[in-house]
Amino acid sequence: MELSNWMLTVPNEISYRDDFSNEKPRIAMQQQRQVQTVNGFDENTLFSPYTKQEWRSYQHKKINEGRKTQLNFIITYPNKTAVKGAKIHIKQLTSDFHWGCGMTHRILNNPAYKKWFASKFTAADFHNELKWYYTEPHPGQENYTDPDTMLKFADKHGIIVRGHTVLWDDVKYQQKWVKKLSPEKLLQAANKRVDSIVKRYKGRLVGWDVMNENLHHNFFEKRLGKNASAIFYNRVYNIDPNTTLYMNEFNTTEHVNDKWAAPEKYLRRLKEIRTYPGNSGMKMGIGLQCHYGADPIDLHYVRNSLSLLSQVGLPIWLTELDVKMDPALENKSQLQVIYLEEILRESFSHASVKAIIIWTGASIDGCDVMCMTNEKLENTPVGDLIDRLMEEWKTGNIEVVSDSNGISQVSVFNGRYEVTVVDPLTNVSSRVTFKVDKVSLPDKNIHLQILV
Repeated sequence: MELSNWMLTVPNEISYRDDFSNEKPRIAMQQQRQVQTVNGFDENTLFSPYTKQEWRSYQHKKINEGRKTQLNFIITYPNKTAVKGAKIHIKQLTSDFHWGCGMTHRILNNPAYKKWFASKFTAADFHNELKWYYTEPHPGQENYTDPDTMLKFADKHGIIVRGHTVLWDDVKYQQKWVKKLSPEKLLQAANKRVDSIVKRYKGRLVGWDVMNENLHHNFFEKRLGKNASAIFYNRVYNIDPNTTLYMNEFNTTEHVNDKWAAPEKYLRRLKEIRTYPGNSGMKMGIGLQCHYGADPIDLHYVRNSLSLLSQVGLPIWLTELDVKMDPALENKSQLQVIYLEEILRESFSHASVKAIIIWTGASIDGCDVMCMTNEKLENTPVGDLIDRLMEEWKTGNIEVVSDSNGISQVSVFNGRYEVTVVDPLTNVSSRVTFKVDKVSLPDKNIHLQILV
């Protein structure tokens, strides 16, 4: 696996050999490898020149550094006396990381699907329901009934929604009437579209995909000029200035040979949009579709891509993640789970990745690529994997006990917590809620008093 050319473009990531403290000569490592095979497939091709255990160890290290905080509970009475043996009940209320899923209008008349979705996810992308061709298939005939109702459902259950998408730069997905417009009429129609959807949902969405896939495509640039995307970002920004605006692109992490969407080209376009006159104060984010194919994933490329993109300090969302398998493969289901787990673990180890949207969830939305459930909302192997990782990457409910100095330490995933402290002598309890992250708790100390 050749990495040298790519590594030269990534500062501070010159060699993975700096990532592992127990580095051994490559020959020795190869001799120690435990090869897992699925009908001849060698899983270690994902990790060469490291073992799976070494790769996973580094991921755990980055997760602990970027997504967890070690709390120091200091329990005292009002007179500052330390409380020995105080029980500290810790309950995670929310996570700083969002698990999300694609959603379609089919959820609206299916109570079981609604219950399933609301029980698992805190974020959503609508598949098509916010796209221009869906809301205005014929000129002047707008219909927002489906997205209005879907957003109402999401709001009711505390699910944040991305605005996918205001405009799409691919000519294939333009309405026939849009394709026929002159440049002057196209600009009028596109501006009307921007104003209509952004004003309607202003302040209600976590982000907007303003111009979808404008690294690979250029429908609007060809007709309106090279700065068309930057101008539309500016228009959205002026209507909804407090919402994060995203680029949303495919193949930036998936394929090393895609000449259009490599990370450095993604960042170049991002800079062009941010530096366009009037856009300097715009909140922006990085949207990566993450549609992986049937070939073994190049985790080295994924890691370097996410590391490079993270350096600009913007939130990264994986917006449409799935793994497509060759239907001719006898072991396709097993390989799909293997590939999916590795890409999820690698993505989660980068703290700049704030959310992962799975594409798709329930089979009611179609399973042409990947689904978490069957028609009865029973888990597929993909669903089992995601449930397992959801459980692994949360703190849940735990209990610790203070020592003779009234101190107890525990490492938790960043998020909001409710903590109840119980006096060992009187069973009197005190309760408090607070936010856990490196900004909210820079010294990591939680001082709690038991009132008697």
